[in-house]
Amino acid sequence: MKATYLDQASLLELLALDQRDGVLRHQRETHPAFDTMRELAGRAEDLQRAAITESAHISDMTREAERLEKEIEAVSARYARQSERLKNNQVPLRDISALEHEIEQVKARRSHLEDDFLAIEAKREAAIAAREAMLVEAHAIKDDVEATKAAFAEDVKELDAELRDIIKKRQDLVAALPEELVNAYEHSRKTNGAFAVLELRNGIAVGMASELAPAELQRLRLAPEDEVCWTEETRAIVVRTKGES
Repeated sequence: MKATYLDQASLLELLALDQRDGVLRHQRETHPAFDTMRELAGRAEDLQRAAITESAHISDMTREAERLEKEIEAVSARYARQSERLKNNQVPLRDISALEHEIEQVKARRSHLEDDFLAIEAKREAAIAAREAMLVEAHAIKDDVEATKAAFAEDVKELDAELRDIIKKRQDLVAALPEELVNAYEHSRKTNGAFAVLELRNGIAVGMASELAPAELQRLRLAPEDEVCWTEETRAIVVRTKGES
């Protein structure tokens, strides 16, 4: 593959942009705000489940309270009828004792039902209060989420501005380079990552992960300036530059 010296040298700039892009994205993706958001989301989910469970309990207790109310009404009506019969002497003498006993039983039943009703109402009110507290906490979590988002946006404002600048520079640089050279770079970057492009400055390897064999160095030094070169082992692109060592 052939490419001008300047186009080949531009691959070093392209790699530097991609590396900086990776650093910035990593900083953004590992920002503490994401841990905070995950924690808040977990709390919100727990509250949602608890509120649903509490609502189900409230519905059960409401139905039970309504049942007790109806039973109390029925028992109270029977107590009133039987008491009225006794008061108005509408019961044969032989049945008075039995009726008085029945009235006492009905009265005790009503008292027991009323105690059950008060107990279930107390539990229901406590459950309603607990659910209300959950809703208040859920609203507070929403406020915390918005505050976290705002703090995150402020923290990464400069980072995002730099990232947008890098993306624009990369787009412009890629547009100016031959498509075949860019494709070769992308293939090398997929294979070699940060070592996709290696620099041979004045014939000397710069910042390479491992030393090149003398024979390979000689081959690279002697290759024509417009020839795109690769390392034999990793197939990383080698850019030969001229400048200060």
